[in-house]
Amino acid sequence: MPAFPPSSSSRRFVVVLNEESGTVVRLGKEAVVEAVTDAFREGGIELEMHAVKAQNLQQCLEQAVAGDADALIVGGGDGTVASAATLLAARGKTKTMAMGVLPLGTFNLAARDLGMPLDLEEAARVLTTAPVVPMDAMELNGRLYLCLMVLGFYPALKMARPEHHGWWLVRAFHTLRDSLRHAATFPKLDLALVQEDGRMLQCRTRVALITNNDYAEVFGVLPQRTSLDAGHFTVYVSTHRTRLGLLRSFFAYLLGRWKQDREVTRLQTTELEIHARRKRTLPVMMDGEVERLALPLRITLRPGALQVIAPRAAEEKPAG
Repeated sequence: MPAFPPSSSSRRFVVVLNEESGTVVRLGKEAVVEAVTDAFREGGIELEMHAVKAQNLQQCLEQAVAGDADALIVGGGDGTVASAATLLAARGKTKTMAMGVLPLGTFNLAARDLGMPLDLEEAARVLTTAPVVPMDAMELNGRLYLCLMVLGFYPALKMARPEHHGWWLVRAFHTLRDSLRHAATFPKLDLALVQEDGRMLQCRTRVALITNNDYAEVFGVLPQRTSLDAGHFTVYVSTHRTRLGLLRSFFAYLLGRWKQDREVTRLQTTELEIHARRKRTLPVMMDGEVERLALPLRITLRPGALQVIAPRAAEEKPAG
């Protein structure tokens, strides 16, 4: 399994923190920078640290990727992580510069996928010892996304309403409440999903999810990814007709039984083209960021697109 050189060798990390991310705002920039710096230096890491506002984040990431550090450590939410991944791929650095994630956002789906601890200091310490492994990504309009895309009522709702901030459980409650209130009345989309072999799935839905690889049926609020490099993405299409059906589906999800829901259509593929009848554009949520995009959408899996620092890989490594 690929890994960084032994701790006795000099390793260089460049760290880019989004100082407007939730954890930095809550704890304070100085406290976060100090905690991360101390943890990395204790692990023998030569460090270059940047904490910047969101408006300067892209430029800072570009400068970091242009360098020759062993790893780019991104501190922020899932949108910040997706921006870093896209830049690494555009610069051809995905084989020479690993990417690590500090969970500073709200849901931190990418960090959770990698098996990162959610405690800041523990996460920084783990990044100094965890293995480096390949990770698939989804490409849409030239950008890489690591976790999830959503079509339908939820991204439209997010575009129309202010975003909830704060602790992820509070945000999850607001998300559930708003979803149940509006999902059953949102106009259905007539979608045509065309796979790489030409097969087409036509469906009427209020929400469709495209997940990088697949999610496991486990008890809990946030999904758990089955693999980092399974070589496909999975599409889940809701055909629920009532609010009660959606509510039953949510509780089945909490109990880890949601794949048994007969009103959820599921397919796995590596390329997908999405059309919507009588629509030229659609709101789409991609790793937490919402944009209105022109149709058709063309999503392509990029197998092993990134080298990532993943603590979960050490836990999954067979004994012996």
